[in-house]
Amino acid sequence: MEELIRVSFRTFGPPASIMGTNHAEMTLSGNTVKEFLNELELKHNGIRKILRPSGDQLSDLIYILVNGTNIHSLNGLDTILNDGDIISLLPVTAGG
Repeated sequence: MEELIRVSFRTFGPPASIMGTNHAEMTLSGNTVKEFLNELELKHNGIRKILRPSGDQLSDLIYILVNGTNIHSLNGLDTILNDGDIISLLPVTAGG
């Protein structure tokens, strides 16, 4: 039997507009960032075009953090999630 994990996530900007909230909790049957994104996309129609507009490759305009660490410093989409982790979806911003 597959173990379920519960994660919290936060987001801002366009993803929050699509989801109608900037934070929520999800129970996942998988345990990777990729599986989290798959489940998020099933629950929130339209978010895929922001997160992964070209198939499975992540947009360069969104940072994904797990417990404050960018997944690019971890194992990318294969980063393992644990019960209680906090995932942040942050749009890239620039200033001048």
